[in-house]
Parts: sequence; structure tokens; C-alpha cells
Amino acid sequence: MPAYTLYYFNGRGRAEICRIVFAAAAVQFLDKRIKFSEWNNFKAKMPGSMLPVLEIDGKTQIPQSMAICRYLAREYGFYGKTNIEMARIDYICDCFYELLDDFLRIYNDKDPNRKADWRQQYNDTCRRILPFMEKTIDMFCNGNYFFMGEQMKLCDMMCYAALENPLIDNPNMLKDYPKIRGLRMRVAGNPKISAYLKKRIQTDF
Repeated sequence: MPAYTLYYFNGRGRAEICRIVFAAAAVQFLDKRIKFSEWNNFKAKMPGSMLPVLEIDGKTQIPQSMAICRYLAREYGFYGKTNIEMARIDYICDCFYELLDDFLRIYNDKDPNRKADWRQQYNDTCRRILPFMEKTIDMFCNGNYFFMGEQMKLCDMMCYAALENPLIDNPNMLKDYPKIRGLRMRVAGNPKISAYLKKRIQTDF
């Protein structure tokens, strides 16, 4: 088993999907949470001066949250078996990432004048993405299981992770999307993920 170290700040943010995949796979990793005061000392050591970064056996470093979680999904059986299945998982993941990315821009931008613009873009993204994802779930098993059918995959975990912070901001955002709500409940009810969620470090973001 490789030795994994996941570098990120002390928050869920863009790294939580990676932590959830680790939990679902029951794979141990070092969860290295960097304080903002420490970031300048770490920045030069991280590829592209960015986080999150996954380090494997103290040698190989993989930046970018989606590259990391896709690598883990392939390693531990949460990806598709065919190119079509993988493409479907990819576009679902990318839709939720787009939504999360727009949401994070609202809080990362310190310019109050731009925040309103980011909020408008985020709201537009929600109106475009959420109805599409609701219909996409319904394509398999009438939407009563997961995006790819009866087995949980990376895209289901991405649906859960990407919407955590937006739902704190607006608890009613999924009131018109019962299939998405049900899917997120099934992901949270997975025994391994449920155990992780109960014991994980509690952060504001």
C-alpha cells in the first residue's frame, strides 16, 4: 500500500472530495493541514505553488483536486469500466466542481464589488447545473440509487462534497431537487463515509 500525504489548508474546500474517497476506500493517509501562516514556507515545495497536493511515497506529487480524486477513484474501484462510463462520471464531477468553484470565488475574493458579480454567476450556475443533474440521476434506476446505478462512484461522492458548503450558505437550495437530496443521503449513509463524517475535523469552511 502506498504512503499517502494529502496537503491542504484546514478546511473542507477543494480537498474534501479526496478525503471522502479515501474514507470510502478505507485507505489510510496523512491529512496534512497547513495553517495560512505556514503557507509561505510550503508554497515553493508544492507543484505550481497550489493546494491540494497528493504526495505518494514521499516522491510523486499530484496537484489539482480533480486529478487527485480521479486517480484515487481509478485505484480503488470508484471509476467507470468503459470510456463511456468514465466520460459520464467525468461530466457529472465537472458540473459539481463548476458549481463549487463559483461558490468559493464569492468567499475568496476580498473585493466587495466583485462579490456581487460572483454571487450572480454562482446563482446562474445553480439554475443551469442543478436541474441537469436532477435529470441525470433519473437516467439509471429511476434515480433511486446512484448516478451510475446501484454502485456508488466518484461522481456521487463529488455531489456530496461539492454541495456541503453551498448548503450551509443556503439550506433550501435543493428543495426542488429530491433526487439529488436522496442521493446525498445515500452517500452520507455509506458506513465508511458515515464513520468519517462523524469523526472528521470540524471546520467553518
